[in-house]
Amino acid sequence: MEILQLLGVAVGLATLSGLNLYLTVFLTGLAVRFDWISLAAEYQRLEVLGDPWVLAASGLLFAVEFTADKVPWVDSAWDAVHTAIRPVGAALLAVMVLGDGNPVFNVVVGLLAAWLGFTTHALKSTVRLQANASPEPISNLVLSVAEDTTVVLGLGLIFTYPIVALVIAVIALAAIWYFVPRMLRSTSVKLWLCGRKLRLSPVDEEVVEMPDDLPSAARAAVTGHAGAEWNLAWSVPCISGSGPGYPPNRFGWLVSASGPAQMLYFVPRHSNRPRALPPGAPVARLEQKFLADVLVLEWPGGEQARFLFDRGSRSLARLVFSKFTGPR
Repeated sequence: MEILQLLGVAVGLATLSGLNLYLTVFLTGLAVRFDWISLAAEYQRLEVLGDPWVLAASGLLFAVEFTADKVPWVDSAWDAVHTAIRPVGAALLAVMVLGDGNPVFNVVVGLLAAWLGFTTHALKSTVRLQANASPEPISNLVLSVAEDTTVVLGLGLIFTYPIVALVIAVIALAAIWYFVPRMLRSTSVKLWLCGRKLRLSPVDEEVVEMPDDLPSAARAAVTGHAGAEWNLAWSVPCISGSGPGYPPNRFGWLVSASGPAQMLYFVPRHSNRPRALPPGAPVARLEQKFLADVLVLEWPGGEQARFLFDRGSRSLARLVFSKFTGPR
């Protein structure tokens, strides 16, 4: 039981450090300094966090982070700087909790704590990048307050019910690692779109003909799926958004095959596996977003498919849109 309690405190502090290292250290130090919590004998090494110099340093750094964390894009730059700092701080706090125990066990838990700190740091960073890509200004403030509140409540739970905190941390971290890869893909797409927007030419080059640069392997896969009666009419590079039958946030091609009826596919890059869209003629609309133009296709049954075109491909997006609104 004592080992589980130690792990609960170590894992909890490491997890919260990925969200806000300085607030975690500062609040723990204040709690120790003013006897808000009574440290069990096994946690006595945490008393150093109540030292005035440690409190002054962590409080000053938290004040800086408190300000930077609420300014769009400044928060992401701050997170980038702390990619190494937060995991290292998480590992140090965990090792402090363990004390002078088995060195091998301490090293293993320290490495685990660094990984946990990086996990929550990665979650925080990706969510902030997603928020920064939206034009509204309030999300950064809301997210920052929510993160600080999580740290405050989490510290209270850690030092009151460490085993419960351990169970909650394990469940939360498992959920994070399920969603983080998807969030990272979405973030990488948004960063790519940001880069394209920054490098945008002042003159929008007009596209008058539909491109057809589908690689030969992908072309053969689409032809094989569609059948001999269909021929490829056009293929355009784009990024998949939400929709049925294909993974989102993938670079690839939207492909149209003509025959007895129009058939549409999305072919992800590096896959060459065509994903068929719902049959029938969709209703199309073109939405101009902050980072991309979004082609929305909607079928009578209510299914929707979205495809993103970077701002430099606005003319191409309009041309593709015209293929669904003009004569078939």
